[in-house]
Amino acid sequence: MRTTTGLALSPKETPQSVSVITKKQIDEQGISRMEDALRKTTGINVVADGGRYRYQSRGFYIDQIEEDGISSTVPGASTNMYQDAQSMSDLALYDHIEVVRGATGLTQANGAPGGTINATRKRPTAKTQIQAEASVDRFGTVRTMGDVSGSLNEAHTLRGRAVALLEKDNNFKDDVDGKKGLIYGILEADAGDNTKITFGLSHQKKHETLDPSGLLLSKTGQDLHLPRDTFLAAGWNKGKFDKTNVFGEVEHQFNDNWKLTGKLAYTHNKSHQELGTLASRQSTDSDYQARIGILSKYFGSSNLYDFSTNLTGKFHALGRSHDVFVTYSYSKEKGDMHNIDAKKDSTLVYDLRTFRPSDIAYPDWNNKSWDGVSDTLFVTHMLSAGVRFNPLEQLHILAGSSYAKFKSHYVENATRANGSLYNEDTLTEQKHFTPYLGITFDVTPNQSLYASYTSIFKPSYGKKDKQGNQIKPKTGNNLEIGWKGAWYANRLNASVALFQIDEKNRPLNISKAQAQAEDPSATRGYSIPFGKVRSHGWEAEISGKLTDNWQLFAGYTFNTSKYKKTESASLPEGLNFSTHTPKHIFRLYTSYKLPVNSGKWQIAGGLESQSKTQSSRGIKQGGYTLWNANLQYRPSENATVSLIGSNLTNKRYYQNQVSRNVLAGNYLGEPRNITLKFNYKF
Repeated sequence: MRTTTGLALSPKETPQSVSVITKKQIDEQGISRMEDALRKTTGINVVADGGRYRYQSRGFYIDQIEEDGISSTVPGASTNMYQDAQSMSDLALYDHIEVVRGATGLTQANGAPGGTINATRKRPTAKTQIQAEASVDRFGTVRTMGDVSGSLNEAHTLRGRAVALLEKDNNFKDDVDGKKGLIYGILEADAGDNTKITFGLSHQKKHETLDPSGLLLSKTGQDLHLPRDTFLAAGWNKGKFDKTNVFGEVEHQFNDNWKLTGKLAYTHNKSHQELGTLASRQSTDSDYQARIGILSKYFGSSNLYDFSTNLTGKFHALGRSHDVFVTYSYSKEKGDMHNIDAKKDSTLVYDLRTFRPSDIAYPDWNNKSWDGVSDTLFVTHMLSAGVRFNPLEQLHILAGSSYAKFKSHYVENATRANGSLYNEDTLTEQKHFTPYLGITFDVTPNQSLYASYTSIFKPSYGKKDKQGNQIKPKTGNNLEIGWKGAWYANRLNASVALFQIDEKNRPLNISKAQAQAEDPSATRGYSIPFGKVRSHGWEAEISGKLTDNWQLFAGYTFNTSKYKKTESASLPEGLNFSTHTPKHIFRLYTSYKLPVNSGKWQIAGGLESQSKTQSSRGIKQGGYTLWNANLQYRPSENATVSLIGSNLTNKRYYQNQVSRNVLAGNYLGEPRNITLKFNYKF
């Protein structure tokens, strides 16, 4: 995997914490969405965010993902318009998912401390493979998928693969449903003995009912125990998301030691959303009364252009072979968004116990309280290089660095309800040098010790000082030491890691009122690069085959974090800065093929467990454990029937969310679900 360093290293050779979610795990557990896959991965905190999901590791957001090593910004991150189309395709498109926890300064220009997620697409096979799959769950979600792969000529020099998916989604919440379609095609050709050319495209179309606010709580922050199927939004809520991706790759092997790879990708996203929710109360309202909080419409589109080239090789010195790499990457994203907020009738009061989604009338979008258009541009250049020295047979030293240059330009023009104008024009240009050092020592052929260091760099987009200049970026250090083991030809991997992350220059926001108290002539607030936080802890993971019939995955994370500087009266030094991150996270999944009836039966079980959390608004969620199981039967060599159960004890809990409050951000987790799945391979 190259996700961490730019070199093709095994997990044991990589001097950072990594996890791989395999196709077998995805298929066996019936996983179709990225958020569900990451809920079953060591140390990842899946955060509900306005009806979407974002991902955290070690208390920090993972703000970028990759598809085959090409970066793509996660919607909701500081570098992407919040209402843009969702960037991750259905998991039917991918073979496996690689997760790196901690900063990846050699492969990500935005060296944020959360880590990296790399989804690897399915590739053509020389041997013909045909797979058909269908499933239905307790709530009525129906899913069908076809996957065809093989050679297109007798010499096997031209290979292709095609995947098609249709899904009709029924949620456990009333009036929440959707549909999704995906097509994917990829061609791979051998242009001679040393060159391989790849071309592919995918298109995903998704229509769904959106729930941007979730449930309300009592005025004191207590659960109102509304039925789980409660949907406190308009029946006309909708989201339409289209994603088209075209990509190409050329790989040339000069000789046994040197290889050059070039990649190009273009992604077009288009979205249309209409939202109406209950997310407001007045002081005279009771716990069970609410008013309309959101009446909004969004039209958005974006175009993302990516290019990367990677040269890897080996050279000999001091009687040994050493590895070297050089990588250049370029990314340009242009997006636009049109947002309209309709005027709300604040006299309308709804009873949460009797509310129906049809109670919210479709608004008159011409009666506006806000009408804004925004344009966003992000441009990134990154050059990285490194050498993996092998001075001893057991000792490996990976030293490298990267240089990144960023440009961000955000322009918004809007009209308020009273006719006044709002204008914003923010340009951010920054550059940064990031060092990286990793050391691995092979204690035995199967075990190694490692240590790694890299720095952190993340621009504070849109944050300006008193003079209106862009403030310093967030910087810091990422330190990690650990042990790794690999047995049975890398079929079983284990690791233990200790980590510490320091991030400084976090923006301290000064409001307009505070600025005017300092200087009566001030016309706006400003930011100071002042804050500092620390996250530290340890994690352990074991994954793979214990025997030919028994597979195991188990991952545990202990993580604490705190402010190292007082940022305000409510955020003093020593306070936990990521209260929505559980201190303890444990994930387990194990499967066993029964040694009866020719191994046709397989049983499996697992759990997802976390300790208590608290939002930034003080809303608490106690610790909980979700129990899962599945039963698999093979009636023939080619057919598999599976019964998959999740949340078997029907635990009621709220999903992790940063800013949960009494009015919004409260999303119940899915109740007990049972899925029947049929798979046939020709």
